[in-house]
Amino acid sequence: MKDHERRQIALFRYELIAPLLQNVHRGALQAQLERAASRVYDMPGGDQKRLSIRSLERYMALYRKGGLDALYPQARDDRNRPRALPQAVIDRALVLRREQPARTVEQLMTMLEMEGMVPPGFLKRSTLSAHLRKAGLARAKAIRKSQVWQRYTATRVHEVWQSDVCDSLRVPDPHMNGQMRVARLFAVLDDKSRYICEASYFFRENLPTLEETLKRAISKYGTPEKYYCDNGPVFQATHLTEIAARLKFQVVHSTQYKPQGRGKIEKWFGYVERAFRPEAELCVRQGKIANLDELNAYFQAWLEPMYHQRVHSTLKKRPAQAVQEAGPLRLVDPLVLQQAFLRTAEAKVDKTACISVQGNTYEVEPALVRSKVQIRYDPYDLRDIQVWFEGKRYANATPLKMRRHTDKKLAHDQVPVDVAHDETGSSFLDTLKVRDEAARKGRVRPTSYSGKRGDSKGLPSILGGRRTHLTVKSL
Repeated sequence: MKDHERRQIALFRYELIAPLLQNVHRGALQAQLERAASRVYDMPGGDQKRLSIRSLERYMALYRKGGLDALYPQARDDRNRPRALPQAVIDRALVLRREQPARTVEQLMTMLEMEGMVPPGFLKRSTLSAHLRKAGLARAKAIRKSQVWQRYTATRVHEVWQSDVCDSLRVPDPHMNGQMRVARLFAVLDDKSRYICEASYFFRENLPTLEETLKRAISKYGTPEKYYCDNGPVFQATHLTEIAARLKFQVVHSTQYKPQGRGKIEKWFGYVERAFRPEAELCVRQGKIANLDELNAYFQAWLEPMYHQRVHSTLKKRPAQAVQEAGPLRLVDPLVLQQAFLRTAEAKVDKTACISVQGNTYEVEPALVRSKVQIRYDPYDLRDIQVWFEGKRYANATPLKMRRHTDKKLAHDQVPVDVAHDETGSSFLDTLKVRDEAARKGRVRPTSYSGKRGDSKGLPSILGGRRTHLTVKSL
């Protein structure tokens, strides 16, 4: 008990007995004591209680003998010293709590018993908790304020897309002599229908992988009204904001350190990790998945029957059905989409009407000599460079000397390659893959959007509302 608390108690006790000290008649004093004992008092500290006649008489005797100081509560002889527990036990408990603040008192008690610090049953939970609180090491969960989260769902399909990335299983990388690398799953989920507009595995979590995922989703389902993502560096890129401005949708970031707003896509990631990942890891061990292309082929075969065609516990319908029942899409012309994802940079035109981009030399129109122009280009193909000056587009730059054909910020594994594989044995994913390939062959492809560099690098094909099998960039 602190000194100021003891002082408050002493003054409270004096106020109780002050009217009684002047009464010298025994009968009258007894009557006053009985009246005082019948009342309920607001005690220092906030409690309410009655005081017995014996307590009041004791306070009077103490005051007559020692004055106000005698009314102070007596300090314990063992003050500031451990009570019932040896100091070594307390110190060890504090070390264990600092090492891992999430450990419960029961865990600490068990650990101390296992270490031989105390015999079984010696520790009391309340005693150990008091020492932890006194040291300022109360468990975070016990003192954390509870917060109420309101559920939110978009009112329309493709009104809000949630996007995030999840580190998943390890897959061989042919570009690194088959070394195992962590595959990261990029996904775009429609908030209303829970439908996965696009999802693919990549080796890298960077802007090109985000652009590729978003570009595929938009090519199939148009643009959302809001693109909801976290605050990671890849989602904070200026180029993402520029893409949104060109395609007329809004990028919204979740509140820092509060991932609850992305609960739908986080829950979907958990389902993928429980249902797909174990099967994929089995295929990796069997040698059927030797690169990202094979992993994504199995994943796409799994996604449709095991998620899109299953009844969602909240929606009470299949996500594919919810999408089919939606209204018109905000589709984007393929050429407009291609232009929206071009990178933007500045270049200085020298006196020979040439510019340098990524180590390559290009020739531009002579009228732009000694001007600073804006260039737009596809990082996967540096042969075509658009030239803009003061809001006007000029003729594309003519390549003179090409040292590289892709952006230098792209690693070697961010260019798609075809890797042959040999499947042996059988698994659950094998069955799904065979069924998926048979279903694809039976469909009619009404429209195909392709880039100049081939289907594997251009826009994904449209196939009955789903994309066809593509060679996936190992980004």
